[in-house]
Amino acid sequence: MELSRRDLVGLCAGLGVGAAGCLSRGSNVRYPKTSGGSDARALVDSGSTAANEAPAQVDEPPSHRRLATELERIDGEIAWFARQYDDAVEAYRDALARAIATIERVRRDAEINANTIENVAAAAEDAHSVAETALGSHFDVEALVEEEASHHLDTIRKFSGRGDLDRVDEELARLATFYRSIRNQLFIKRSLSDRQIDNRLYRWLHDSDGDGFGDEDDDEDDEDEVAPGLFELYHGSTGYRAYAYNGPRYVERDPFPDATLAPVRDRFEAVGESDGREEYVYLLSYAVPPADDQPETLDPTAYRSTSLFLQRFTDAAASGRAIANLTEGPVAQEGTYSFGRDAWRRIYYTYEGDVVYAFLIRAGRYLLVAAPSRVAWEERVGWSRPLDRTWLWRR
Repeated sequence: MELSRRDLVGLCAGLGVGAAGCLSRGSNVRYPKTSGGSDARALVDSGSTAANEAPAQVDEPPSHRRLATELERIDGEIAWFARQYDDAVEAYRDALARAIATIERVRRDAEINANTIENVAAAAEDAHSVAETALGSHFDVEALVEEEASHHLDTIRKFSGRGDLDRVDEELARLATFYRSIRNQLFIKRSLSDRQIDNRLYRWLHDSDGDGFGDEDDDEDDEDEVAPGLFELYHGSTGYRAYAYNGPRYVERDPFPDATLAPVRDRFEAVGESDGREEYVYLLSYAVPPADDQPETLDPTAYRSTSLFLQRFTDAAASGRAIANLTEGPVAQEGTYSFGRDAWRRIYYTYEGDVVYAFLIRAGRYLLVAAPSRVAWEERVGWSRPLDRTWLWRR
């Protein structure tokens, strides 16, 4: 639910301030005039690049290199879910199925001895290895697989050494039950989901302590310390849709339904550049309440949101050309604005006959556009709330 100019006027009235007064206090906005067409170059004022001049190639500040690293990781994780998740989960479930089959064969057919126990141990090691290689860098499941299996195997070896085969058989059954519990669809849905994601992607997008992009050890942050948040994402190259969420509820609404996707796509159409672009992602960040205040049914549309448009190009030179193409064509720039640690370009363009104001930043081979709105930059009230706890605010 993005803030419109009508919303802003309503907010002013709710504060007991006249609309004109609320919109004028502290504002030096000068609304650009159009000249009877949708060509946004008509919006360029006297301080902007002349329409017949090619805009200068401006190198982004070194500070944007950190943002480029962050975007690389976020984009890569979303792409993994879009392209590789299904195969990874299938490999994980197959390895667990092999381990279960080995255990049941030993219990049913074989004499329990040192050799058959080592067969079970080898199957357990295979299950752990596949969990680690297929899912380990994305979810924390490999530690659970290893620790639980090691506990059961230690117990099996101990009672086998005593000749207590009934107790060995009981522990083998418990190990098989454990493997079934982390292989079933309920566990996949709750702990390894690709639809309502609660893994390192969520922490990278919305991390309460700001350390999500430090050393790899920082990825092990206690999830209980991560503030509640909700992101809706759409991977344009594959059509993959999902939520990234941390909190006590399950979102029943389908992610990025067409009714949501269409206006987001349309609003960003003017700042899309296909030349040299490899992939693109739409994100919505929602200002959801704290965990204790969340309703039983968490409907994202009930809360303020801010949209983001991420485009990945072949290299930094291609993203630089994209900036030039945009500012030569449909997009005008008027100064910069700093939020978080970076300075963003203030841009505007036409959409459905009106002026849309947004923020644009180039970081390495990425372009990121944030917070498009018909409300001018200077006149927004509380516009950044859905972004305040995202990685964009990290120092």
